Amino acid sequence: MRASCRFHRSFGRGDSGQALVEFALVVPILLLLLLGIVEFARAWNIYEVLTDAAREGARTAVVDDPDYQEESAVKNVVFNAGATAGITIDLNKITFPLGFGGPRGETTTVRIEYEHELKWVTLLWKVATGDEVVTMTTEFSMRNE
Repeated sequence: MRASCRFHRSFGRGDSGQALVEFALVVPILLLLLLGIVEFARAWNIYEVLTDAAREGARTAVVDDPDYQEESAVKNVVFNAGATAGITIDLNKITFPLGFGGPRGETTTVRIEYEHELKWVTLLWKVATGDEVVTMTTEFSMRNE
């Protein structure tokens, strides 16, 4: 009877660290998942800001206003729209693929390319793609008025 009592006591002692080990294995995965969600949300927000800046630029380009008849003036509008949201858009990455200006009824398109540097999941992204940045491209088109 004593032997079975000893066996029962030693059997129960082995489970004392199980929860801690499981916690130590699961927490890094959950933390990485959380950081990935936050990083994706930030990238989505930046993409929305870029799309809005392209829309602002296209709208400015198609309105018949003598102050905005130059590409550089429209690029400054796009730059300022991004800067308002805390994003610095390179002026050389703002292009007009269908040309700038033109007669009424023609379409003007503003394209923006932006390189977003990942902050928290850089290592995983670099392993997956070989690059540390995500290149975002957005464009917006409007008819000339």
